[in-house]
Amino acid sequence: MMKQNSERRTERAVTLLLQTLARNLEDTGTILDEFEATHDEYESDQSKQYSALVAGHFALKEAIERINYQLNK
Repeated sequence: MMKQNSERRTERAVTLLLQTLARNLEDTGTILDEFEATHDEYESDQSKQYSALVAGHFALKEAIERINYQLNK
């Protein structure tokens, strides 16, 4: 019983994690699009916050892909 409960909780946690990551990926993508629409390339290159958000955005994408890979092995 404890084993099954633990497995269900783990499955639910993975589902919630993927949902959260997907929502954050969408949100960061929207913000990046807005920034790129209002700043030229030089301004984007000079912004530490923009660069950090780009790095985070692609890390989210990679995390989603790695989790899905593990689930689909």
